[in-house]
Amino acid sequence: MITLQDYFSDKPHPTEYNLNALTLLYRVNNLHAAYITDTGNLMLINPVTGNQISGSNSGDGGFRLPTSTTGASKSAHKQGMAVDIYDLGERLDKWIDKNPDALIKYDLYREEPSATINWCHLGTREPLSGKRTFKP
Repeated sequence: MITLQDYFSDKPHPTEYNLNALTLLYRVNNLHAAYITDTGNLMLINPVTGNQISGSNSGDGGFRLPTSTTGASKSAHKQGMAVDIYDLGERLDKWIDKNPDALIKYDLYREEPSATINWCHLGTREPLSGKRTFKP
């Protein structure tokens, strides 16, 4: 389970992003629960971040500061609307590929797995394409 503390770490953020992050984490944690129930596999812990969020010590797999140079300048991470899940071996991505309705059920969007090796980008902000799995 990913907590708000995991997501924001100690980064200052506007309080209105708390609701965005709570919505995101509620959906992602429910998707995780379905994955665990279906496969029996626990979510992996990133040895660098100490939780299920991908990334380096900067913690840019969770919330990103407006000044972050990681990813796109208008990244959903900067609004509390996206998270990169540590997914060594692409286990979660492969499960989503076999269960594409899970993205609809939990109202999430995912970056194309070929662009996110060893992590799974999930977000609540609909991409311009409107597709549940999109190319960044």
